[in-house]
Amino acid sequence: MSVISAMPTHVMSCFRLPKRVTNKLSSAVSNFWWSNNGQTRGMHWLAWKKLSRHKNDGGLGFRVIEDFNTALLAKQLWRLIDYLDSLFARVFKGRYDRNSMPLDPIRSYSASYGWQSIVSAQPLVQKGLIRRVGSGTSVLVWDDPWIPASRPRPANGSGINFYPHLRVSELINSSTATWNLPLLNQLFDSTDVTLIMGIPSSHAARPDSLGWFFTKSGRYTVKSGYTVA
Repeated sequence: MSVISAMPTHVMSCFRLPKRVTNKLSSAVSNFWWSNNGQTRGMHWLAWKKLSRHKNDGGLGFRVIEDFNTALLAKQLWRLIDYLDSLFARVFKGRYDRNSMPLDPIRSYSASYGWQSIVSAQPLVQKGLIRRVGSGTSVLVWDDPWIPASRPRPANGSGINFYPHLRVSELINSSTATWNLPLLNQLFDSTDVTLIMGIPSSHAARPDSLGWFFTKSGRYTVKSGYTVA
């Protein structure tokens, strides 16, 4: 239990651990598991890769340290996205991405290791990031992940795309606040038409927002991020 309880979760929430460190941590947990007395190295009857699988997949659910590190860092990145007015977000934005967003490519040539660690979780956050359609005025049909498929993605066209900068608001009938079905059938394949029709629309000019696809609340959690990773 001492090996497991010594997992540096606070450090992992702030910094990307080097590969050699994550390998040593995984080795220490594995040795502790197979050892007879917790002190000596025992026979490893199963590969670590199998032990770290989810229990539903035949494993024992041991954490993959590198993926858990990424999931923790993604929590910090999500805070920058979800709480734009927080002191944490304002400090980092003022220092590193004053004219961009946290999910944009890193631009600073003198970025701290902490900032580099946080933005290294961008690929994980991008996997579950979805644009929630309100008015649709800020959501690009062919570029933004707004289609609620098995993973969020842009829309798939049915043929030649004549509207490269089309926004979702242009797919909504402004007088009835309903989807323009004839236009949807013209632009998209049948699968996407069905998914789009399932997205609620309303007369209220709700702002578009960002959400995390893999939780009911739409907020990122370390548990859901680790599962995706």
